[in-house]
Amino acid sequence: MKLLLVTESYWPNADGGALFERRLALGLVEDGLHVAVVAPSTGWKRYIERDGTYDIYRERAATFWFNTKYKTTLWPFKQVHSVIIRERPDVIHIHNAYWLGLSALFWGKVYRIPVVATNHFMPENALLNIRVFKFMYKPLVWIIWGGIVWLHNRCDFVTSPTPTAVRLLHEHGLKAPAKAISNGIDMAVFRPDIDPKKVITKLGLATDRPIVLYVGRVDGEKRLDIIMSGLPLILIQQKVQLVIAGFGKALESLKAQAKRLGVENEVVFTGYLDEEDKPALYNAASVFVISSPAELQSIVTLEAMASGLPIVSVDVAALKELCHDGENGYLFPENDYAKMAARINDILASSKLKSEFSKESINIVQRHHSTKVTFEQYEAVYRSVIKQKRI
Repeated sequence: MKLLLVTESYWPNADGGALFERRLALGLVEDGLHVAVVAPSTGWKRYIERDGTYDIYRERAATFWFNTKYKTTLWPFKQVHSVIIRERPDVIHIHNAYWLGLSALFWGKVYRIPVVATNHFMPENALLNIRVFKFMYKPLVWIIWGGIVWLHNRCDFVTSPTPTAVRLLHEHGLKAPAKAISNGIDMAVFRPDIDPKKVITKLGLATDRPIVLYVGRVDGEKRLDIIMSGLPLILIQQKVQLVIAGFGKALESLKAQAKRLGVENEVVFTGYLDEEDKPALYNAASVFVISSPAELQSIVTLEAMASGLPIVSVDVAALKELCHDGENGYLFPENDYAKMAARINDILASSKLKSEFSKESINIVQRHHSTKVTFEQYEAVYRSVIKQKRI
């Protein structure tokens, strides 16, 4: 089987969708599929990049206007056509509803190639990270959802990583066949028995107190200000170190907030985190916290769970499908940093509770979110759409 993955955000980008797409490509190659990827280049030129045993066709791209960390292609219909003619895929798998996805969908229809689409995106992800007038927020959300659903309704099959994510598509008008397929996590990489000493030394982390950890993008929509606001309340009961591992546009404002709250000496901002350091960093921590209100799954939460961490999560969107309240962690209401802090303190104060939550985090991942299950489900979808196209 020959597969063409088409995405507007790909490795080495560090967002959840980009990390999943690369893991999917590498995993399917290991399973014997022929895989190629179409993604933006780093600038205004086209080139082919080799990643292990598959090719990435990098297309001309410009900086995304509202997030300068990202590149977006501009009218790449001709370029995508040339890749499809060269690769002759049995299935096209689209991961973004932008120009590359539109181009791939168009040529898929022309050549009767089945098209699968995966939605990783909530409009709130973008709108929470840029300034828009309050009266424009809801109309913009519906306009963007409308564009996403328009494209997905023209595909042969649609996936998204959680039942909540699929439900949101249906609520906004999705009619195409759809299924929730987890992003999955490699439990051979993320596991609870990795020695954290080297990463503790490398990042200058504390060894005399529990570490409360967040890993991921440090952008406005992640609402890390909520975590920072709760830190003084945690410190009233016990000495901890908050580690924020990642980079983004909100980094400087968070540092300023820590200083205003008088907790700057209790926070470590790692900046960019090497992927090879992540498994050990999770093992250095005692609890993982996430406050983002716009998550369709959250790969970093899956990584933390596979590493055996209790989870304290905001009770919004799909995160409750990973953090089972009272089983592997606790949920807290959106913006309620006092409840978040209390829940973190509850876990840190009880070694028995921490151990029980740790075991259940691992069990949840083993049952529902291993990469083996994810790859098998996608391969089944590909075979199904190929079969349907031949009827």
